[in-house]
Amino acid sequence: MKMRIIFIIIVTLMLSLIGCTADEIQDPTNQTEANETEEDINYTPIVEVNQFLESDQLRERLLEATAIELKDTENNTIGMIQEREKIINLVDSFFTYTIKEELETNQSSEIIGPINFYFTNSEDIYGLMNNEFIYLEGYYFVINNRIARELENYFRANIATAPVGEQ
Repeated sequence: MKMRIIFIIIVTLMLSLIGCTADEIQDPTNQTEANETEEDINYTPIVEVNQFLESDQLRERLLEATAIELKDTENNTIGMIQEREKIINLVDSFFTYTIKEELETNQSSEIIGPINFYFTNSEDIYGLMNNEFIYLEGYYFVINNRIARELENYFRANIATAPVGEQ
C-alpha cells in the first residue's frame, strides 16, 4: 500500500512537471509567436540591392552626391571630395572604365576600402574599392592597380576639413 501511494505521488509529480501538451509537435525553427500568423510578418526587403536597372541611372544619381569619401580597411578616412566640379569629374571618370554586372576576381586582389557617396536626402550609396574594381550598386567598374593607386592618391590630396562653428 505504501508503495502504491509513493508510485501515485511520483506519477502525479511527473505529470504536473510535464504539463498538458497538445498532440502537435512544436517546430523550433518557427519564428512566429503563438498569437501571430505568418501573414502578419512583413517580409519586404530592407535594402534594395540593385535599384538602378541601367548604369546611366546610377551615373545620374552619383552626380547628385554632395561628397565622396574613400576609407581604408580599418575605416579610417583616406580622403573626401566635396567640391562639385571634382565630384562630377570623378563620377565621369568612373564611367569611362569597363562596367560589368558580374565579375570574377582572383585571390591576389587587394581591398583598398569602402567608397561612400553622400547625398542631401541621406539615401547614401556605399561601395567598395579594390585594386581591380570599384563596386557600386550591383555594378563593377573594372580598373587596374595603377588606376587604383591614382584614385587613392587623388583622395589623399583632397581631405575635407570639418566645419567650424561660430563663436
